[in-house]
Amino acid sequence: MIKKKLTKPYQLLTLGLTATLLLVGCDDDSNNNSNTTPNVENPTNPSENLGSISGSIVDQISLEPIANATITVAGQQYTSDADGKFQLTNLKVGETVTLIINAEGYPERSFTTSVSNGTATEVEYQLNNDNTVVSVTQVASEAFNLVIEDLGAQVRIPANALQRADGQPIIGNVTVSMDVVTPSVDPEEMPGGYGIVGGGFMESWGALTITAQDDDDNELVLVEGNMASLVIPVSTRSLAPLPEQLPLFFYDIVQQGWVQTSTATLQTLVNGTQVYAADVNEIGSWNVDVAMETVNVIGCVADTDGVRIDNALVKGDGINYSAITTAITDSNGDFSLPVRRDSKMLVFAQNGNRTSNAQSIITASGNYRITEGCLTVSTENDSLSIRLTWGEQPDDVDSHLLTPSGDHIFFANEGRLSAAPFANLDVDDTDSFGPEFITVRNLMIGRYRYGVDNFSETKNPGLKNSPVNVFLAGPTIRSRTLTPTVNDDNLNSIFWHSFDLVVDESCNITYESVDRWLTDEEAVNTFEVVASTPRYCVAP
Repeated sequence: MIKKKLTKPYQLLTLGLTATLLLVGCDDDSNNNSNTTPNVENPTNPSENLGSISGSIVDQISLEPIANATITVAGQQYTSDADGKFQLTNLKVGETVTLIINAEGYPERSFTTSVSNGTATEVEYQLNNDNTVVSVTQVASEAFNLVIEDLGAQVRIPANALQRADGQPIIGNVTVSMDVVTPSVDPEEMPGGYGIVGGGFMESWGALTITAQDDDDNELVLVEGNMASLVIPVSTRSLAPLPEQLPLFFYDIVQQGWVQTSTATLQTLVNGTQVYAADVNEIGSWNVDVAMETVNVIGCVADTDGVRIDNALVKGDGINYSAITTAITDSNGDFSLPVRRDSKMLVFAQNGNRTSNAQSIITASGNYRITEGCLTVSTENDSLSIRLTWGEQPDDVDSHLLTPSGDHIFFANEGRLSAAPFANLDVDDTDSFGPEFITVRNLMIGRYRYGVDNFSETKNPGLKNSPVNVFLAGPTIRSRTLTPTVNDDNLNSIFWHSFDLVVDESCNITYESVDRWLTDEEAVNTFEVVASTPRYCVAP
């Protein structure tokens, strides 16, 4: 792989190749049963305090704010203002909050957010009408048939099978929407997360959400005795053979967790797409899953001054499985994070809007203790993180970051966080899906450039058909997920210049969308190493 990764011109910009092996220890703790599935609640005992969530609702493509959107949280409704903003207050630290967002012209979306400390967490929620969503509006006396052919997804509801949840007559027409969830690309889009009612976590092979409303936005449910037929596209980071049958889970909004109801059966469509099919008796979110056998990753979270951080949110993002699990640090900054045993995952922490470096960890049959020090979050508002995911193909996609000082951070020059350029490629994934993770600290004044390269150079599919997502987060920018624009003019392009970030003297970050596909020559010129003396911002 190292030899292969020195073949393209803009990958030769760095003269030296540094291979860094991350060493972590394995701790078989006999006092912990590694086969016991933990409770959904966090295994640590954090101190109790309150936090808030400041949210913005925007269009995913234009990033324009969406006003008058309705946000439902635990039965309470909120409305976004003219700038698309809203705020949830008095939330318990460590609590997992599910937000159901409705806006005119968009399908209903569900998002799950955890409150990680006593400060405001700022999150941007993006609504779209992309190729994972389809809606049908018609009279309730007709059968509903929703299909997304490219994905193989389908929902069928018989005629006269819907009624209002409150038992009153349906008003006007009925709109039924199907939203396909792709946990292999972005496991955080899973409605409600991965917690199972009664305890434990699950990993997903694919999911979708069905919503039904009449013209007066009244919620509709299935009439007793009627069933809806689902075809759920396979979406998993696991490359193991697919099981012929898998458990089917339904998300219970009241209990805020997943409940197994039946099983789904593997099918192969005429075009070769693999899906899971089942009949269900509820309108809502359905998930093809298996309860995970878990072990605990044990570690700590501290800031760059060495001070341990309590109530920080720690995440385990599966690399060879599709799920995210979470834990909250205790009063000493320690955590015990449940993850799938015998697996590979990315572990990182969030403290408000600050994200730590990430560590790639491989578990076995026992608990795993991180021995390379604490996950570290910047003390100042002078850091950011960039996380890249994609589909099964291309198998190797690379992140590229050019700093204002001319340092090119990518697989052949991973950088470092303890000294200049204060930017590091924490994880370089070469086996499909990602994630790749870049951390930046001690921001420099000037322009950062970020791009994504189809290193495999495959075009069937290439990045055009791979669900590429870039998650960008920092204390002075809103967290956002970015996807490339694809059209007939860039079908053969393999390098996507995603965005630039301009940093001023006070560490304020201005996000500039580029969304441009580059030729090899343009990529060389755009990410050319031209050294300059770095100047560092000072956060207020």
